[in-house]
Amino acid sequence: MESLNKQQLILLALLVSFVTSIATGIVTVALMDQAPQGVTQTINRVVEKTIERVITEPKNQSASVITKETVVVKADDLIIEAIQKNAGNVVRIREVKEEGRTNFAGLGIVMSREGLLAADIAVVYRKTDELGNSIAESYQGVFPDGRIFPLNIAYSDQAVGLVFFQVLLQDKEKGVYRFMIPKFNQSELKLGQAVVALSGDETNAVSTGIISNLVYKNVQKPDDAATSTPTVGKELSLIKTDLRSNELVSGSILLNLSGEMIGLNAGSLSANRNTFLPIKRVLEIQSKVRLPEPLL
Repeated sequence: MESLNKQQLILLALLVSFVTSIATGIVTVALMDQAPQGVTQTINRVVEKTIERVITEPKNQSASVITKETVVVKADDLIIEAIQKNAGNVVRIREVKEEGRTNFAGLGIVMSREGLLAADIAVVYRKTDELGNSIAESYQGVFPDGRIFPLNIAYSDQAVGLVFFQVLLQDKEKGVYRFMIPKFNQSELKLGQAVVALSGDETNAVSTGIISNLVYKNVQKPDDAATSTPTVGKELSLIKTDLRSNELVSGSILLNLSGEMIGLNAGSLSANRNTFLPIKRVLEIQSKVRLPEPLL
């Protein structure tokens, strides 16, 4: 070291600094690879939104200025907001037994202002007569505000696996009691899209995950008038997720991170609680329901 001149000392210092930086980078990458999944997931689950604001300049200036600011939104905040938007839409359906006892049967979702509920058909027709015909049982709905109303089966579709209940209100409650309806999203879904499931037999339970598979079926579209040739298209028939099925119950609802309902656990494959019927299909069946006209 003593025999080195100033220039050689400077070059030696630069070499040592370069080697040290490379070693630090290698160690950092190795530590990140060994970090628990939750750590990296927390870092990655951050969303940035750009908000545009229009600011009007003083009167002596005619133009308006648009400013943009970036707001960081955590995925956890979106999940909490989605649950808060839909907590009032979920009804717990209970089967009425002898001596007034009730058992939890499944969840129902409010579909209309008239008090129409959609649920998995598995919650009904559990009894059969001597000939094997299904016998409708008595049901009641427990609403999030604690109110309990009797339910009447309004329509069922065995093929799709849906049943619709009509909430029976007393005369003094008709037109007064307000039913909360979720916001439905029928737009195209994507593989890997983050989703939230709202469930629970006694209290609300939440599961989060992603869409793991989208199952389509071929449907024949109306003939083309120009060519008179039938065309075949694809229609979404099932939404599969990676949610833990043991945390879900019949009738669980599937939401996107905007708090919009995209699916309902119902249908022939509803035994797999992490599979959902697309909300578009539920709305199609709902259009067939005809409620009785109110008595004047």
